[in-house]
Amino acid sequence: MLDVLVVGAGPSGSRTAWNFSKKGYSVVLLDRAEIIGEPCQCAGLVTPRTFEYLGYERPILQEMDGARLWGPKDSFLDFQASETKALVIDRPDLDRSIAEKASDAGAELLHGHTYLGHEKIDGGIKASVKKKDKKFSIEAKLLVGADGPLSRVAKNAGISGKREILTAFGADVKGYKGRDTHVDLFVGSELAPRFFGWGIPTGPDEGRIGIATTLPHKPRHFFRDYFLKGAPSKLLGGAKIINLISGLIPFGTANPSYTDNVILTGDAAGMAKPTSGGGIYSGLISADAAFEVASKALDSNNLSANNLSEYQSLISTRIGGELTKGSYLRKAFLSLNDDQLAEIISILGEPEVKKTIERTGDLDYASLAAFSVLKTQPKLIKFAPHLLKPFI
Repeated sequence: MLDVLVVGAGPSGSRTAWNFSKKGYSVVLLDRAEIIGEPCQCAGLVTPRTFEYLGYERPILQEMDGARLWGPKDSFLDFQASETKALVIDRPDLDRSIAEKASDAGAELLHGHTYLGHEKIDGGIKASVKKKDKKFSIEAKLLVGADGPLSRVAKNAGISGKREILTAFGADVKGYKGRDTHVDLFVGSELAPRFFGWGIPTGPDEGRIGIATTLPHKPRHFFRDYFLKGAPSKLLGGAKIINLISGLIPFGTANPSYTDNVILTGDAAGMAKPTSGGGIYSGLISADAAFEVASKALDSNNLSANNLSEYQSLISTRIGGELTKGSYLRKAFLSLNDDQLAEIISILGEPEVKKTIERTGDLDYASLAAFSVLKTQPKLIKFAPHLLKPFI
């Protein structure tokens, strides 16, 4: 019987497999994709902190030190920070690099394999796996579900819960007319209802654009309009699509994120940030927390839910507070109409408020900037009084 079976070779799953393999545990890392990281389902924007936490770097396509915000009623803001705030990366390359670290440390990598389900057996679980037309079983003491927003592991383990799921659609394009080092963000009911759209320069004359929203809205419809009208069309006139990108973004931390012999990480555990939709950094944090707790449980030969429960506390302490604050920020955002969004963008353009955003803006910890902005301009609280709840 294996020590650990990890389902999903995204950043959190591969990081978990890498952690266990480095310490000598027997590990299988399984992913349904024939090529790890493909197809890409991410905008590929991370903070420098992500590489610091990861412990090594990968090629950077662009460094971002500013942002342009396009909103309703021709509202517009241009932010310019004094330091790099985000990095544009090749996301499939990142996924493959962490999986390779796990493999080099001793994990067996099974790509092109689909997890079908599992059952509880004495001392662990027995997972059913499919490779093309061949089905077989893998027995393991611990099953790690790192299989994304619609985690089959979570569902089979009985720990999947209700949460908000966004659908995202985008593309890499040639002929993008964005501003180097600046991310473009689009908000409002006509551009990106219930979330936002984005444009990210990835190289000379190239960019990555997209939009995420919730049902019944369909992101593909708004994506198509980006080429035809409104602020996005100013950046996309004549642009050609190189390849399409789509995916799901889950909001809401799974609680519990564990049960007997099973633990969830990354998007399966609800690690995506409600403010940006990004989940790589928080997913890595969850992977390390899962290893810390589950390795002790393996060593004690006790993988009961009770013995894994510390995991929930660790992710809550290390990143859960920020995710909770982010959920309040999202609720506030959803309560706004287009007129209010335009007024807020006007207020954010006030010199002192703008300086505050440029100084404190942080993709991983958006609540820090939000609280700083509220202190600088308290009249913003009128738009969402419940915003104060997580900060007092």
